[in-house]
Amino acid sequence: MKKTLVSALTTALVVGAASTTFAAANPFADVPADHWAYDAVAQLVQDGVVNGYSADGTFKGDQSMSRYEMAQIVAKAMAKSDAADNNNKALIEKLSAEFSDELANLGVRVANLEAKTDNVKWNGLIRYDWNTTNYEHSDNHRDSQDNKLKLRFEPSITINENWTGHSQIDYNIAVDNTADLDASTPGSVTVEKIWTEGVYGKANVKLGRFGSFSDASHGLVFDTRVTGAEVAYAPTENWKVKATAGRYNTNGELAASAGKKPYGTYWAVEAGYQNGKWDAGIGYHNVTATETFQDEASDDGSFRVVDLGVGYAFDKNVKLTADYAFGPSVNRSTGKFIEAAKNAYSIQLNYKGANAADKGSWGAYVAYRSLAPFAAFEATYDHKNGFAGLRSLKGWEIGADYAWAKNIVSTFKYFNGKDTLLTTDDKVTGVWSRVDFLF
Repeated sequence: MKKTLVSALTTALVVGAASTTFAAANPFADVPADHWAYDAVAQLVQDGVVNGYSADGTFKGDQSMSRYEMAQIVAKAMAKSDAADNNNKALIEKLSAEFSDELANLGVRVANLEAKTDNVKWNGLIRYDWNTTNYEHSDNHRDSQDNKLKLRFEPSITINENWTGHSQIDYNIAVDNTADLDASTPGSVTVEKIWTEGVYGKANVKLGRFGSFSDASHGLVFDTRVTGAEVAYAPTENWKVKATAGRYNTNGELAASAGKKPYGTYWAVEAGYQNGKWDAGIGYHNVTATETFQDEASDDGSFRVVDLGVGYAFDKNVKLTADYAFGPSVNRSTGKFIEAAKNAYSIQLNYKGANAADKGSWGAYVAYRSLAPFAAFEATYDHKNGFAGLRSLKGWEIGADYAWAKNIVSTFKYFNGKDTLLTTDDKVTGVWSRVDFLF
């Protein structure tokens, strides 16, 4: 049955009459019935890396595959490897090594075989940001224009068939705010992330300093770096569970103003479901922020958040998401928290989206959000910060992105709302723009 399934896909993956002629004159021996490659290709088929049948629906029945036919499937999988997960990337690399001679005859360049001594892959970007946020009560708080350049390198390292290493290195320059920078060092270099990632079947493990995201609520609660561990497990194609634990930097501005340490411990568990059109999730987040949030959240600076989210894709272009986070009770004896919201929510409608590889592709969205200092304590959005950098903005946001050329994408966002932390409504407007040059 296994060979039949894979054989059934072979004809679909042979492109053009020239390929068919080549296969008919195949000089290679059949792949043995018990060869591990059948299981590997079956897994790629199951995960959608390679799929489909020939135009007339015919296939080879129970006939064993030739090495040449197997190589054609591997070539197709290699062409889609960028979109595959780490487990399937490892399978593709293993298959490409096994069928390297056949792939060479097909004219396929097997980069990982040509560079056995160089197992590091580099990606990155050059980024320009121009952002500004204007508050009606500028004597209370006001952000200056944010005008920055960034050079980012993202190397990935193959360790073995299960483990890879990753890093994110940023070089930042504040273009029109050089007074805040050391004259002898007109920029800053930071290693934002460094972690290892292991894939074992349906489990994915991260260890080190990595980015973590609250999948359940589409980022309403959490989207920042964690130093620790994260384990995700997908028992079926519809269900996924994830657990995260470690230390992360809390709101640095608030901590600095109060002379407190800007870090805390964090752990979370999440469960999610998706079936193509629908996705839904629930999560629980626990923060012990040591000194940063003491007297505001609880006596020891700890608090807990429960988040829920749901999304519905009307078609391949339009999707609606709705998310809600239940935050902790806030000590409102402190003036700046008198009007603080306890819970947070976001409703967003998305249309398409720019694809860096597709010149002319674009997308747009409209959203209404109400954030809270603790429920949305590390929200993913760009317009979120009110008084002392706390997540307290409420209002409408529209945005769009566009791929001007291959690997060149620009983004624009506009926000109109208020800051909920002050006793009087503080009207807020913001413009956020970015251009990314990807490599």
